[in-house]
Amino acid sequence: MSRIFRAACLSAICVVTANAQGKPEDQLSLLGDLRGGYYGAHRDDRDGSEDTTHQLLGRVRVGALWAHTETLSLKARVAGRYSSRDNDYHTEFFTHIPDTDGLRRGQATADELFVSLKPSAKWEVDVGRLQTAFELEGVAAGSLDRSDSPNVDISWTDGAHLRYKADGGWKGHVILQRNLAAGPTNVRLPPLQFRERDSRLSYFAALENKEPLGPLVQRTLDLNYMPSSLDADGSPSTAAEDYVAVVGRLAAQWPLNETGLKLLLGGELGYAPNTPHRSTVGTGSSGEAGGLAWQAQVSFLDVFPGHSVALQHGRADDGWLISPDFRNNEILSEVRYEWKISEKQTFTTRYRLREEKNQLIAAAEKRRDEDVFLRYTMKF
Repeated sequence: MSRIFRAACLSAICVVTANAQGKPEDQLSLLGDLRGGYYGAHRDDRDGSEDTTHQLLGRVRVGALWAHTETLSLKARVAGRYSSRDNDYHTEFFTHIPDTDGLRRGQATADELFVSLKPSAKWEVDVGRLQTAFELEGVAAGSLDRSDSPNVDISWTDGAHLRYKADGGWKGHVILQRNLAAGPTNVRLPPLQFRERDSRLSYFAALENKEPLGPLVQRTLDLNYMPSSLDADGSPSTAAEDYVAVVGRLAAQWPLNETGLKLLLGGELGYAPNTPHRSTVGTGSSGEAGGLAWQAQVSFLDVFPGHSVALQHGRADDGWLISPDFRNNEILSEVRYEWKISEKQTFTTRYRLREEKNQLIAAAEKRRDEDVFLRYTMKF
């Protein structure tokens, strides 16, 4: 299957390239970004031990966009993640992420390689290796269900993304995602797995509107459907169950003074009706894990021109398995400051606290993580 996917991507490149040569309407644009800085973390672990780490961590992404016509284009990009410690230098066309949150330090791959077709002003479809994200509006952003490559991580979606622009600012999205038995391409936590044939294709649909309606600046509803992908009892000999998750987002914004200061309030709520047993995820000996997740944000935009701050708090039950920002069985609190130096340069710093919601039955205490970063982002 992976050979077929790689062959399809390469064939698409050859087709677009062959048709583009010598055409005056062809436009080639080079693009990319550099993000990195200081990252520090302290962990109080489940066995009572402590660990502190300091590192310089960064991500480099370089690519090209080839617009053959107004309706047909090709984008390709290579991304690498690097650190001042413990790099595993390796570059390949990965077909799944080697770690739970993406590539490991020192690794690089093609994180975008797709053909985009726009047959009309309302319809657009991308096919290949994609970056997809559905996040809450705000300085801290974040998502309960889909956000490829947050922070300096590298992950992706292999498949197709269909978009439709309706009247009134509404947009419809459908994403068909290819999965391999070896593992997912973005964050999908155990006991989610894709060894069964019916799990090879998962589905995502969203309806969103980001045009202002009074104070409202975001209204979104997501549906995630992953057939035959949940090992509810943790046994590979038992037939896997479907995993379904629904997510809603709402954000509103108000001006606070005449100098440009604005208040942005946002909330995101998710629910998964079918979850693993608590014994499978280690949070209990009986019953099913919880399926609720939520986050709330308060952002003060342009406290001074280009300077914004945010407070974020969220919780994810032990059965919430698909967020790149909120681990299952976790309580998260964060303070973030952002300085938009220019259109292409941003400085960000944050302090974040993560605590386990329920103590694992085999642990002496709950795990507690504190981390901080000072991060610079430049687009080019």
